[in-house]
Amino acid sequence: MATIVKIFTGEYDLKHQAALHAEFDALHVEDSLVLDMSAVTYLDSTFIGELIWLHELRAQQGCDRLTIVRPASIVKKVLALLYVFTFARVVATIDEALAPNGARVVIHRACRGDNPTTQWPVPVLKSDVPTPAWISSVLTAAGL
Repeated sequence: MATIVKIFTGEYDLKHQAALHAEFDALHVEDSLVLDMSAVTYLDSTFIGELIWLHELRAQQGCDRLTIVRPASIVKKVLALLYVFTFARVVATIDEALAPNGARVVIHRACRGDNPTTQWPVPVLKSDVPTPAWISSVLTAAGL
């Protein structure tokens, strides 16, 4: 079983609803899911609504609790105001989000919001089990 890490960047609002819905629909069956939101600079109720929908689908499937990594302070405030912490685990670092058992990690770039600051491509993983150095290089390449 792999942990799926989806990295979101930029600003998300109503015009991103279809793309977010498609992203989350593809992820709802993943048992171990991490959303890296450290490069999200703005989100509105559209993103939160799709996040709640994702949580409900995952709960129906019996998936693990969703994990959100490093939300920027403005995003963290929105998540707190809307009680996202009641259904999602929010952590400060990617290391906290990943299982300590060395499970395989798959990193994907999510649909980009407006004004993204993250640069790609991501360094290639040479084995099925990521090393801390590889994870660090991915995060550096992503500008995180």
